[in-house]
Amino acid sequence: MQHHNAGDLLKAEDIYRQILQVDPNQPVALHLLGLAAHQAGKNETAVELITKALVINPDYAEAHSNLGLALQNLGQLDEAVASYQEALAIEPDFAEAYNNLGNALHKQKKPEEAVESYNKALVIRPDYVAAHNNLGNVLKKLGKLDEAVETYHNALAIKPDYAEAHSNLGNTLKILGRLDEALASYRRALDIDPGRHDLRHLISSISGETTDMAPEKYIRELFDEYADRFDDHLTDTLGYEIPALMRQAVDALSGGPETFPRALDLGCGTGLVAENFQDMAGEIDGVDLSPKMLVQAEAKGVYANLYLADVLEFLEGPDVSPAGYDLIVSADTFIYIGKLDGIFAATRRALTDGGLFVFSVEHLEDGDFRLLTSGRYSQSDAYIEKLAAESGFAVVCHDPVTVRIEKKSPIPGRIFVLGAAG
Repeated sequence: MQHHNAGDLLKAEDIYRQILQVDPNQPVALHLLGLAAHQAGKNETAVELITKALVINPDYAEAHSNLGLALQNLGQLDEAVASYQEALAIEPDFAEAYNNLGNALHKQKKPEEAVESYNKALVIRPDYVAAHNNLGNVLKKLGKLDEAVETYHNALAIKPDYAEAHSNLGNTLKILGRLDEALASYRRALDIDPGRHDLRHLISSISGETTDMAPEKYIRELFDEYADRFDDHLTDTLGYEIPALMRQAVDALSGGPETFPRALDLGCGTGLVAENFQDMAGEIDGVDLSPKMLVQAEAKGVYANLYLADVLEFLEGPDVSPAGYDLIVSADTFIYIGKLDGIFAATRRALTDGGLFVFSVEHLEDGDFRLLTSGRYSQSDAYIEKLAAESGFAVVCHDPVTVRIEKKSPIPGRIFVLGAAG
């Protein structure tokens, strides 16, 4: 346990196994070996080992709670909740189990129940910083922003060097429009954890510095967290119609092909664009940075191939042959990439002569591109037209559109259709 608590899982596991060679039914060793497996990402093994411990000692509250953690990581939320509840039935003052239960309820989209669970943890342990932080996250999602700010401050009063709480506080202050305070929170979090490139991006967005693109890790984590509610949130909350409007723009062209043998969806997300183009494409490939988005996309059954990659690296990589596609589409990908020079050149190489490149951008009046306080990028018509000319495209059309509704305000954008010149 000393090795385990010090983070040396290999030494700890070795000793647990030595114990189990002598006594294969030692429940503490089985449980702790299972916990080490969970911490190493081996959750199936963790479930197997901790379950064995519980067969031997059914009243082992800590093992029930840690079994819940492994089940939760496997996506088995109902079973995880049952494990946490079993732990609490055995040990009603188990603050960690209440916190873990709150996390599972949050994932089950039961925020009010999650708040109740976190509050029970905090009654038992008022200095439980993780529970304060987790409670703040749920309050933020419920729109109780001032309460969330207070809760993050509670966490930081206990642990001033808690980088995650500083970051979460910054996110909430940013939503409230308190940008100077948000900037201070992000900078404090980055001082504590200099490896947080997502924070560097957010600091740049608030301080007025325009970078070339958002960090890969920032994009991946943003959309991994967003994946299971992406479609509903876009269509129901943000009034998102870009995939359908892109299809309308192509349908409105005169003299274009009725079908495209091969299409590519850059930054495909969950597949909303491909669903709108599947009847006019022989086959569609998709590429995205988020593994969880690709899981959602695969479930829709509209793609011939899906690739986990950065879009520019993919376009320049071995999976794309010159003139390999007849249609390339990209919806809301370039709001996370400001500088598009390389992508336009690589896209032209990947298209057949006469092929189409269809994409959306947020609109910028002046300059080439800009990083906005939202953390997204906008590009100007002049910049897109310049890149098109330099890369061998003709601008077929560019339609003014509303990209989304944000804070009850329309966000202006453009849908461009570019033709690959012969």
